[in-house]
Amino acid sequence: MTQTEDISATLDRFARVIEQTIRAELSTGLDEWMQGALGYHFGWVDRDFKPITGGNSGKKLRPVMALLSYQGALEILQAGSAEEADLDPALPLAAALEMIHNYSLIHDDIEDGDRTRHGRETLWSVWGMPKAINAGDCLDMLAFRSLFRSLDKGVPAERVIEVARIVTETSVKLTLGQHADMSFEDNLDVTPEMYLKMIGGKSAALISCSTYSGALIALDPVEPANRERLENFARFGEQIGLGFQIRDDILGIWGLTAKTGKPSGSDIRRRKKSLPVLYALSSAAPALKEELLTFYRSAEPVTLEQEQFVMQALETTGAREFSQQQADKFKQVALDALTTAAGGPEALAGNPPLRRLKELSAFLVERDY
Repeated sequence: MTQTEDISATLDRFARVIEQTIRAELSTGLDEWMQGALGYHFGWVDRDFKPITGGNSGKKLRPVMALLSYQGALEILQAGSAEEADLDPALPLAAALEMIHNYSLIHDDIEDGDRTRHGRETLWSVWGMPKAINAGDCLDMLAFRSLFRSLDKGVPAERVIEVARIVTETSVKLTLGQHADMSFEDNLDVTPEMYLKMIGGKSAALISCSTYSGALIALDPVEPANRERLENFARFGEQIGLGFQIRDDILGIWGLTAKTGKPSGSDIRRRKKSLPVLYALSSAAPALKEELLTFYRSAEPVTLEQEQFVMQALETTGAREFSQQQADKFKQVALDALTTAAGGPEALAGNPPLRRLKELSAFLVERDY
């Protein structure tokens, strides 16, 4: 089995139990429409609420990273057998993280005017914005209802409250990050540094929350050694989240359609100011910069010639190489933090869940889809 196949197997194995937990949560206390609409968003049913097979509800990276962090923290405490340990205490958190991620996607689709996601019509384009906003709000609250089910799984109340606090703070960061992202659309003075701060409040914040909270379910934060471990789990997630988003930026411009499922150069045609573009704008010679600014000021449909011009400008400025270097830098800082959390290189190598987390993290900033 190749490393990619091994990672896919890990994602699939955890995704099944995460999905079962989310389905159980959505089956409690909802009316038929709300349950059906949210099931549609997750790819379980069609627009008539009839079950379908093979629906795409995403890779569930965040909850998988939470579960691996939970198992890895248990391994640190128990020095063995964590992979066979009961996942039940961490599943309410895993489901909550995935629901928060998907509530944000429902709202993002409305705010960005996106009519498709995963090859299907988005919730708002089927049932309208008001109902989609309400469905997103419901999913957000369901996440917190799920989170408090950790109490029924034997997680100490003070630890559940701390997890809830971190998840709440992260939710605030997500809204601020989204606000910054939307504000950037009409701002041509955005710098790469401003962009990194923005994605730190979006992709990086929720992944950091996932790795920290997953470990927190297993570790008593009162113990000083555990507090340091938890800080490193949080830093690991934050840094790998930054690398993950930058790799997404690269694929949004140079990714192959056969791999990503999106047309090559799609972010250029949307005039999305991702890290490669911002680097090109900040480093281009004056004449080239002015041409790029003229393109990004326009609201007219993008021509093939304009797309080719932007691609050439990115190549001239070395934007792709710079962006991948940044992603690799964040990956290395992340892996250093994970190694410290594990107790050193040998301890990391002997901790199967954290070893899988390391492999998954490397994949996230090197993947081609």
